[in-house]
This record gives sequence, C-alpha cells and structure tokens, in this order.
Amino acid sequence: MNNKTVIELENINKIYQTGNNKLQVLFDVCLQIYEGDFISIVGPSGSGKTTLLNIMACLDRPTSGRYLLGGKNVKSKSKDDLSRLRNKSIGFIFQSFNLISRHTAIENVQMPLQYSNVVDKKERIERALECLKLVDLTNRAKHHPNELSGGQQQRVAIARSLINNPDIILADEPTGNLDSKTSADIINLLKKLHESGKTIIIITHDNSIAKEAMDTIRIRDGKII
Repeated sequence: MNNKTVIELENINKIYQTGNNKLQVLFDVCLQIYEGDFISIVGPSGSGKTTLLNIMACLDRPTSGRYLLGGKNVKSKSKDDLSRLRNKSIGFIFQSFNLISRHTAIENVQMPLQYSNVVDKKERIERALECLKLVDLTNRAKHHPNELSGGQQQRVAIARSLINNPDIILADEPTGNLDSKTSADIINLLKKLHESGKTIIIITHDNSIAKEAMDTIRIRDGKII
C-alpha cells in the first residue's frame, strides 16, 4: 500500500444551528485515509457517518478543524473551486442510486460531464460506454432506470461515479436497497475497482458488508471509537 495520504481530517467538529438550538454531530474527528485503502465506516443511524461522508465529499463544511483532500486544505476553497476539486477527485455512489428517470443508462453515466467545456459529446459517449463496460452493462445502455433491476441501477450509478476517473470512490450505503446476492455482486465490483487502484470508502451500518473492506472505522455519537 502506498503511504500517500489522500484524505486527512484533523479535529473535525460539526455543529448545526437552528435559531438558538445547537446540535453537535461530530466531535474532534481525526482520520487519515491513504491511497489504495479500502475502508468501511460503520455506525448506527444517527451516529454522524453521513455527515462525515458529506464533509469528506466537500458537500458540507466542518464547523471547525482542518480537512486536507489530496494534500489541499479545502477551507480556503471557493464553492466553484470545491466543485472542480470534488468532480476531479471523488466519485459518488448513493443508496438510492440517484438516477434521472427520463434519461437512459448511458445518459445518466454522462451526467457529471454534461457541463464540461473540455469534453465534447462524442468523447462523453465513448467514456460513458467504457464505464458501462467496466460494470458489464453495455447491453443496457439505452434502457431507462425503470427498465433495470435494482442491482443494474446501482451498477449504472457506479459507472457514473467513474466517468471522471476519480482517485477516490465514496459509497453511502451502496447495498442498502439490494438483496443479499445483488449486494455481494456490488461489493465484488467495488473490490475490482479497488484492485485497479481506486481508494474506496464505504459508509454502512451492516457489519457483514463492512468486513469485506481492508479496515473498519467505527463511529458512534459523532466520535471515532
């Protein structure tokens, strides 16, 4: 395993405030993830794991603490800079797939490139087909989400997460809506991506899924335990 740190969290706190009410969700979280890691982050509902994921994904900012993504401090980044950094560095896989129903599989996979001024339509299609090939779904490229099984929809979502060739894949309960056999297929696909050099981070409450990773980090009541 390479010793290069890709994600570094130092004393991360997150407080949500509504009026006079404060809710602290994360408490002095410290975490280092290295290039080539395959990590599961496990915790019960309400433990703070999704908030932690959102901070790692640059979708939310910590109230205090320092976050380095690829050695870059994200605190000083503008929203546009964060968006570009996120798009380049991180691929997302969601529990609910987050596919657009009116778009075909190949159109959904292309979505992260839709607003790119660098990649033309021909290259978008070629790259999307290549990503669908990686998840063994080229024969479903023209199908809409309602014509696909849950496992196929999740594979489309994984293909979409790969379109920008990110170094890091963040997966939030990627098997949460799937049966046990399909879940195993998705985990095996994530393992293959890890073997190809991707850094994989899975958020889950399922210990049987967590143990498939190289290492497990447990979070409870907003603290790493």
